[in-house]
Amino acid sequence: MKSARTGVCAPFTTGSLPSPQLSREAMIACWEDEAALDRFLAEDSTGQTFATGWCARLELVRAVGVFPGLSDDMVKEAGTKSKDMTGPSVAFTMGTAYLKTAVPFLRVNNGLERQFLKTPAGLWGTGVTNLPQRFVATISIWESLDAASDYMKSGAHGAAVSAHFDPSKDPTGHTFVTGGGFLGFRPLAVSGSISGKNPLAESLLARSSGSH
Repeated sequence: MKSARTGVCAPFTTGSLPSPQLSREAMIACWEDEAALDRFLAEDSTGQTFATGWCARLELVRAVGVFPGLSDDMVKEAGTKSKDMTGPSVAFTMGTAYLKTAVPFLRVNNGLERQFLKTPAGLWGTGVTNLPQRFVATISIWESLDAASDYMKSGAHGAAVSAHFDPSKDPTGHTFVTGGGFLGFRPLAVSGSISGKNPLAESLLARSSGSH
C-alpha cells in the first residue's frame, strides 16, 4: 500500500447538511501492484472487511493535483490515457480541509451536490469524510470521462472552480482544501455491491470493466 485514506460516507443531498451513514466506510487507496492489493483483501483483517463491500480496481487517466500522501507526479502518471478512453469513468476529489473555511465550504458543496443529482450522466456518488484527519472526498461514477469534465466546467461546479481555485497559489487544492486534487479513472474490474440507502450494484460498471 502506497497511500490510503478512509472515511464515513454521506450520500449527496439537496438539503443543507450532509446525512452521514455511520455504518458505511470507504477506502481510497493506491497500491504498488495488484498482487499487493490481493494480499490486503485476502490476508489483512481490515482488507477482509472491505472486501465484503463494493470494490473497484481503477487505472488513472486524468489528474489535477496530487493523491494525498504521495509525492508521485499524478499528472505524468495519467499521461494521455484519457484520449482513447470510452465508457463509464470513476472520479475522486480529495483533500485536507481548512477548519477556518468549513462553513463556506459546506455552502459551496451543497450547490455541487445539487448539480450532480440533476445531472443525468452522474450515475452514482457519495461524500467521504474523516473528521479527525480533516480528510474530505467525493467518489462519483459517470457515463463517460467527458461527462465528468463537463460537470466540472459548468454550473455551480464551474463557478466554484473560478472563485476558489488558483493553481498558482496551491496546485494541490483551493480555498477550502489542500494536499489533494481531482483524479479520473478507467474501471478495470469491480466486485461486490452495496445495499440499503444509496445502493451501488456491481453491474453499474460491469460492462466496461470485465467484472469478476
